Amino acid sequence: MHGDEEQDLLTSTYEDLSVVTLRGEWDVASRERLRSALHAVGTERDVLVDLRQASFFDSTALAELIALYKRLNNAGRRVEALVGESNMRRLLELTSLDGLLGVSPERARYLTERLPPPVWTRP
Repeated sequence: MHGDEEQDLLTSTYEDLSVVTLRGEWDVASRERLRSALHAVGTERDVLVDLRQASFFDSTALAELIALYKRLNNAGRRVEALVGESNMRRLLELTSLDGLLGVSPERARYLTERLPPPVWTRP
């Protein structure tokens, strides 16, 4: 896993997925870091964005997820958002993005049971 200096973003791979794990608040101040990380995963694989530890997304962060969806969709790939019981579930529902980015309950259970937990290190 690779983390940035603030340890609120990790990238990894799991099975045939690129995984981007986010925690904490994501807003206009962190938009460029989020954009860079989402571009860095490329379009060669499907992408899972793990939002279970994210507590807040403003419209700029949400726009970055939508841009990722468009890039991957144009490349014939998928993006999924794993939200667990976090408040991110409600955000995706309110914006109607759960249909584009959401995962089925069965898929969410599979990922939750098998996805290795992120290893956050202190700077």
